[in-house]
Amino acid sequence: MSKIDSLRALINQRDVQDSQNAQNPDVGYLGVKNQPSIGTISVLQDNRFKELTSQSIGSLLQGQAAGVHVINTSGAPGSGALVNIRGISTLNAGTTPLYIVDGVPVRSIRNQYPLALNADNDPLADINPHDIASIAVLKDAYATAAYGVRAANGVVIVNTYGGTSGKTLLDITLNNGISFVPKELSVLNADQYKSYIIDEETSRGQTPAQITSGMGRYLLLSTPSNQRWRYSNNTDWQQQVLSRGSFNDFHLVLRGGDAVAKYSLMAGYTNQGGVITGTSFDRFSARFNLDYKVGKKLTFLNSLTFIRSDKVLKDEGNAPNTNPLLLATLKSPTLTTLQHDPTGNTLRDPDSSDYAGRNNPYAIIYRMRDENNSNRIFGRITGQYTFSPYLNLRIGIAADFDRLNELRFVPSAGFLPVTYVQRYSAQANSTELMVLNENTLNYERVSKSGDHAFSAYLGNSFQSTSLDAKYVKAINSTADQFLINTNDPNFIDSIASQTPTWRLISFFAGTQYSYKSKYTIGANIRADGSSRFAAGHQWGYFPAVAVSWHATKEDFFKPGSFLSDLTLRASYGITGNDDVGYYSAYNYIVASPYQGYSAVKLGILGNPDFTWEQTTQFDGGIDFSVLKNSIELTANFYNRVTGNLLNSIALPGISGFRSYTVSEGSVRNRGVELSLSTHVKKGSFAWNSGFNISFNTNTILSMPDRTNPIVNYPGGFSTILKAGSPVGAFYGYNATGVYARTSDVTLKNGATNAIPFKGGDMIYEDVDRNGVIDTNDRKIIGNANPKFFGGFHNTFSYKMFDLTVFMDFAYGNQVYNAQRAALESMSNYDNQSTSILNRWRQEGDVSAMPRLQYGDPEGNARFSSRWIEDGSYLRFKAVTLGYNLPLKSARLNSVFKSVRVQVTGQNLYTFTKYKGYGPEVGSAVNQIMYGADYASIPQAKVVYIGVKLGL
Repeated sequence: MSKIDSLRALINQRDVQDSQNAQNPDVGYLGVKNQPSIGTISVLQDNRFKELTSQSIGSLLQGQAAGVHVINTSGAPGSGALVNIRGISTLNAGTTPLYIVDGVPVRSIRNQYPLALNADNDPLADINPHDIASIAVLKDAYATAAYGVRAANGVVIVNTYGGTSGKTLLDITLNNGISFVPKELSVLNADQYKSYIIDEETSRGQTPAQITSGMGRYLLLSTPSNQRWRYSNNTDWQQQVLSRGSFNDFHLVLRGGDAVAKYSLMAGYTNQGGVITGTSFDRFSARFNLDYKVGKKLTFLNSLTFIRSDKVLKDEGNAPNTNPLLLATLKSPTLTTLQHDPTGNTLRDPDSSDYAGRNNPYAIIYRMRDENNSNRIFGRITGQYTFSPYLNLRIGIAADFDRLNELRFVPSAGFLPVTYVQRYSAQANSTELMVLNENTLNYERVSKSGDHAFSAYLGNSFQSTSLDAKYVKAINSTADQFLINTNDPNFIDSIASQTPTWRLISFFAGTQYSYKSKYTIGANIRADGSSRFAAGHQWGYFPAVAVSWHATKEDFFKPGSFLSDLTLRASYGITGNDDVGYYSAYNYIVASPYQGYSAVKLGILGNPDFTWEQTTQFDGGIDFSVLKNSIELTANFYNRVTGNLLNSIALPGISGFRSYTVSEGSVRNRGVELSLSTHVKKGSFAWNSGFNISFNTNTILSMPDRTNPIVNYPGGFSTILKAGSPVGAFYGYNATGVYARTSDVTLKNGATNAIPFKGGDMIYEDVDRNGVIDTNDRKIIGNANPKFFGGFHNTFSYKMFDLTVFMDFAYGNQVYNAQRAALESMSNYDNQSTSILNRWRQEGDVSAMPRLQYGDPEGNARFSSRWIEDGSYLRFKAVTLGYNLPLKSARLNSVFKSVRVQVTGQNLYTFTKYKGYGPEVGSAVNQIMYGADYASIPQAKVVYIGVKLGL
C-alpha cells in the first residue's frame, strides 16, 4: 500500500501514542508535512513484520509491498535476501537497493564474502527487527532521484523507535520455538543402490566375474572380512545432516521523555539454530536514540548502535566437495559415518573411504569449521537549528565501523586429499569504516488561507568508505587438532590483502508546491561526484519531476459519495548505479613473483571512459478508495530503461588480457503494480486485509559487440544475454521425451560423431533441422523471473483475540534443479533418486526416465529442459494467534500496562510442484544467478510461543 495516511490507521494504538517515528515515518527528502506525497512509496509499519523470525531487512519485505520481489538466498540462520525493486536493471553491477537506517546509509552486501563457500554474510542481519518502527520503500524516480547515483535499484528507508513524552514505557518480548527438519528427498537405500551399481558396471561392459572382483569388494561380493564394516551399512546421510533447530529471542524497549528530551533504549539477544546440524546465528544488539532541545531553536538528534553477531556456517550451493546437504543425497548409503577398529568397535574419527570420490558429510558437520563474528558500531549526531517556523538547517555527521573475523578449517579425517593438501585452515579479517557528513536547509510554508503549500530543500553531503581486508591460508598442519596454523610460516600457502577507498560528494535540491491539496507538482535534482570513475566521468546529474491531481478535492465531488478519494499521479526522472567496483576505470598493478624474484605486472586494464549505469523511469499511478475508505486500491504502471550497462568485451590474446570493461548495453523493465486493502469493523469484530500483486517484464534491449552472449556457470548450466531475451534466461537443449525403441530414432548425436541415438536415449528438439543434435540446437528453455508475485495479509480480531494470516506467492518462474540433475544422471557411482527405478530398461519401454549408462556418452544428462522445473509457489508465510490478557485486577494494573501471548507458525506449508527441498532459490555470490538449485537450504518451518509485557 503506497498511501501513508491509510496505512497509519493500521498501526497499533499504543505504538501511535508512544512513538513519534511510527506516527511520522521518514520517507527521505520528500517527507513534507503539509502536502500530499506524490512519489510512489510503500510504507510498512511494524505490525506487518514483527511476528516474522527473519533476521534480515530484505527478508522482512517479502510479499509485503507491490513491486518488491524478494528471494531468500538461503534458509540458513542469519541469511539475507535478494531484493529487486521493479525488476533487475543490471547484468554485472550491484542489484541491491540503497538502505538507509535512521538517516545513515548502510551496506547491504559486505565487501568481503565469507570463507564458507556460497554462504551469505548479510550485514543487514545486524539490525534487530524489533528495533524497527517502519520501513519505507521508494520506487519511482521522483522518490529516488534525490539519492542520485546510488538509487537505480530503489531506496529502502528504515526508521527505528524514538522516544515519547509522558510516562516511561517498558516493553519486554520473549519468544521461544523450534524449526522443523524439511522433508527428505527420496534416494536409494543400500539394497537398491547395490543393484544400481551392478547395472552401472554392466552398462560399461563388465562381466559378472569382473564386477565381483572389481566393484564387488564395495558391494559385499568380495569384501575382505576386516573391511565389511565399511560397506555393510544402510546410512541415511540426510538424517546425519538435518536436525531440528531452536529459536530464542529476547528484546527490551525502554522509552520516555518530556518536552525537552525524548529517548529510547533498545536491547536484544537472538539465538537461532539452523536445520543443517551445527549452523547457528547469535546476535546481541543495543541501540540508544536521544532527541533533546537546547533552548527554543536548537535540537540535537542522536543515535548510537552496537551489534555483536556470531555465525556458524556450512558451505552451500555449487560446492560439490563440501556442501553437506548436496553430499547427503549423493553419498553411498552402504558407507559408514565413523571408523571401526578390527574388532568392530566404533571409533571417534570419521571414515574417509569412498570409491565415488565423495567426502564424508558427517565429517563436514562435526569436524569442519566455518565461523565468523563481527563487531559493529554505527551512529549519527544531527544538529537542527530552527530559524523560524518555516526554515531550519540540519548539520549531521554519521559513522559506521564494522570489524569482521572469519575462520575456516578443513580436516583430513573424512576428507579425500586434494592434490598435495591434507588439511588446511584459513583466516580473514576486515575492517570497514564509513564516514558521512550531510547538511540540509529545509523550508516549508502554508499560506494563511491554506490554499498554497510550498516546500523546498537544499543540501550537500560527503561520504567516505574505506576497507582494510587481509586473508591467509595454511596447509598440511600436523594434525586435525591444530585448527589454526596460519601463524607458522612453514605452513603458509597464500596471503592476500586489499585496502580500497571510495568517496562520494553530492549536492541536491528539491521543491514541491500544492494548491488546495488538489494540484501538486514537485521537482528535485542531485549531482554526485564518485571516485569510482576517471576524470571527466566522475560527475552525474539526476533530475526528476512529478505531478498529481487529487480529484475528490474538486467542488463537483460531493461529500458522502460512493467514491471517497481519487488521486492521479505521474513522474519521470533519472537515477544511477555506481556499484561497479572500486577501480574499474583505472589501470593497476598486482604482485607477480617470477623464478623466486619479486615482480609486478599490470593486473587490470582500466577504461577511462567507464561510467555509471543510468536508469530513466516513467511512472503513472492512481489511488482511490470507496465506502468511506473501507476499500482502497492503488495501481501503478512503470517503464524503466537502464543504459550504460557494466559489461566485458573479449580482447585478443596478444593483448595479455582476456576482457575489457565497458559501459554499453541496455535493459528494460516494464510492469504494473496493484495494491488492495480493506477495513471492516462490526461491533467487537474487525478485519483488515492487504493484497498486492505485481507484473514485471524484463527485456535486454542491446548488448555490446564482441561479447559472448552465452554465460556458462560452474556446474554445467548456461544462460544467455542477448537483445530480446530476459535477464535470467536458461539456455540449453529442449528435451521432449525418451525414445521407446531404437527404430523410432530419427536424429544423430553430435556428441558421438553423429552416431544415431538408441532406444532409451533422450529426444532433443532439432532446432536447426539438420538431423544432428549439437550445440547449434540450444535455445531458451526457461526464465527464472516470475510472471507475477505478491502477498496477502489478513488480520482478524474479536475482543481480546486476534488472528493474522500472511501468505506470499510467485508464479511463472522456473528453476534449474541441479541437485536432481545429479540424482538422475545415472552416469557414476553417486547415489540416485528413487525415480530412476522407473527408468527405460528394454526396447518398447515407455518412460520419462532414460536408460542408465556409465559416463553418459549419449549426453542424456546434459543441460536441458529436463532439469528445468516450475518454481511457482503459494506459501503460508506466517500465521499468528494472539490473546491480549484483560488486566481487571488493580494489582495487575499496577504492574502491567499490557500482557500479550501468541503462537506463531512461519513457513507452515508451501503449495508447489517443485521437486527439490524448496522452490525459493537465490545466490549470495552472484546476484543475478538466481534460479539454480544446488541443494539450497530450504526456508525452515518455525513454530514459537511469544509473550510481550508492557510495563
